[in-house]
Amino acid sequence: MNWPMSAESGSGFHVLHIRSSAGLYGAEYMILGLVPALAQLGVDSTLLSIDNQYSQAQKLFERALALGVPARRLPCRGRFDFATVAAIRKLLARYPNALLHVHDYKSALNAWVARGRRKLPIVATSHGQFSTTASLHIYHRIESSLMRRFDHVGIVSEAMRPQLAASGVPGDRIRLVENGIDTRRFSPAAEPIARTEFGIAPDAIVFGTAMRLTEQKNPLGLVEAFASVAADAPRAALVIAGDGELRESVLARASNLGIGGRVHLAGARDDLERFYAMLDVFVLPSRYEGLPLALLEAMAVGRPVVATAVGQVPSVLEGLPFAPVPPNDVPALARAMRAAIDALGPAPALRQRVVERYSVQRMAAEYADVYNEVWSGRERAVA
Repeated sequence: MNWPMSAESGSGFHVLHIRSSAGLYGAEYMILGLVPALAQLGVDSTLLSIDNQYSQAQKLFERALALGVPARRLPCRGRFDFATVAAIRKLLARYPNALLHVHDYKSALNAWVARGRRKLPIVATSHGQFSTTASLHIYHRIESSLMRRFDHVGIVSEAMRPQLAASGVPGDRIRLVENGIDTRRFSPAAEPIARTEFGIAPDAIVFGTAMRLTEQKNPLGLVEAFASVAADAPRAALVIAGDGELRESVLARASNLGIGGRVHLAGARDDLERFYAMLDVFVLPSRYEGLPLALLEAMAVGRPVVATAVGQVPSVLEGLPFAPVPPNDVPALARAMRAAIDALGPAPALRQRVVERYSVQRMAAEYADVYNEVWSGRERAVA
């Protein structure tokens, strides 16, 4: 099923967001929040979801349908498929006033080839170029090369700026646009999931997180830190929402550390606001990040947080009584978790920080400014 295209926006352009997705993670939820928030500002946009050739389920497209976000699927049967380019070109013929917003290396490459000689502007968002494999290193080099030719590059963390500048992206085209979340959905009023659903006692001290179970997110380090905390806190439990390649390793590590019965894997969930409300402390143990939505979401629900000093996290927590800890330092993470037990309770200052600086409305307004600047520059160039 494809959503019908809407009319051209009053801004004079229609934004086509392009994303090649392997699942529902931070970048996907950022786009799913951005599209409707832009519509509230009078900026019409459509999500173009590039099929994942390795999966029957196209989770981003399916989630967009469930949320009522205007979306279309783009066919793709490999790393590069001319059918994808052809599908984009067909849409560009329908939208001569399109503005392309790309969100990863594959969408950047396909958009660039599909645009051809057209003078349509391209905006990119770098959600984080973390080259953990040789293939990813090549893909990110391709993406960086293309970004040098784009009209604007948004970054979600200031730590990304030097890398992009070093790769040749002009400094005046790079702008920090921090991620935003729906502060109405993620609020202290969220009804918590019953702890008994996971076999956790109602009076337990519950640490938790929402993450992909990958090396980047460091779930094994979190389990090790929790084991240290659990030795002194017999009522403590750890629950992790999410899934990934390290699932079995997490279970094995917890068992080897003698805490298998106190570590609970909740799997992927679409009720994270209720999940965060169940926690006493949210923990972000990542080795590296851009600006993680999970941290902002937990803060908006008013949960105390323990987080590593990665990406934009130090800026998010600056001036708040929740100082981040060094990444890859299990003892430091454990000490911060122990300290959090002594300061349990609502954290309204965290929610206030998100409401003031990290709402989806603020993010959409900043991107709308970017689009208008880029489009005005395009119209001057054409004239």
